[in-house]
Amino acid sequence: MRYITEQEVDENLKMKDVVDMLREAFTYLYQGKARYSPRNRLSAGEGILNTMPASIDPWNMTGLKAYYASRKGGNFKVLLFDTAANELKFVIEANRLGQMRTGAVPALVSSLLLKEKDPVFTLIGSGYQAESQLGGVLELFSPTEIRVYSRTYEHAEAFAERNSSKLGVKIKTFRTPQEALEGATLISTITNSIEPIVYAPDLGSRYHVNLAGGNLPFRSEADQSVLVSSDAVIAESYEQAMLESKEIIEFHEQNPARNVMELKDLFDGRDHRGKYGKSVFKSMGIGLEDLAAAKALIHAMMGD
Repeated sequence: MRYITEQEVDENLKMKDVVDMLREAFTYLYQGKARYSPRNRLSAGEGILNTMPASIDPWNMTGLKAYYASRKGGNFKVLLFDTAANELKFVIEANRLGQMRTGAVPALVSSLLLKEKDPVFTLIGSGYQAESQLGGVLELFSPTEIRVYSRTYEHAEAFAERNSSKLGVKIKTFRTPQEALEGATLISTITNSIEPIVYAPDLGSRYHVNLAGGNLPFRSEADQSVLVSSDAVIAESYEQAMLESKEIIEFHEQNPARNVMELKDLFDGRDHRGKYGKSVFKSMGIGLEDLAAAKALIHAMMGD
């Protein structure tokens, strides 16, 4: 059994590799060659033990992401089993790994839906996870403009200054979400907001919105007007969304005749770019994505 540290993850895991493995994993999920279970939360001491299992048959891989979260923070690990050898092969420290796949998934979904490679990109949120949201988009797109809004303007300024220097791009900061959203065609939110930030009147006639923050049913980043006015509403897992996403739960309750598409259905081999003028993707994180990111890491380190 090999133990992989955060430092090794940081040194070896690349966004492009994560995106490529996610594409392969979701294709297998669509084909019925992979599976996952929704996140399980178990009260433990002063915190919550979270487990997110998955398996991918063509990779001879099964395992789970497990993390204990409390007021002291989170402790994240990914365990990987080799199903052919019937043994535990890797234990991976997974804070950075989780950040990378959290940024890679919305970017991949955006690339499956948007025809243009040069959108006006607005990022709502400027915390730790926001950096990989930007990194994922820059891996697959060349935005004509990058914008960032944060409830604390100084945080947005610090984010823009830090990442403009690091990534060699210009990032504009805005004091209101309305200003940041005007004319944007690609939007990603990564906040812990309990009140909607994005409203349909603030958006244009074409857009794709990634809601990547908040996997608890009392949090909400988008008003129902955004989902209702969209041509497609997508979630990684409908079952998990009905447990964790306030946006999806309310959308289902208020619009029972409308379907929520599962992400795997975008991997049916057809070209979906430009099919939907307005689309929303709710990302909550499933164990399949952590296995894909772990596979990318192991391949980079060992060629397996």
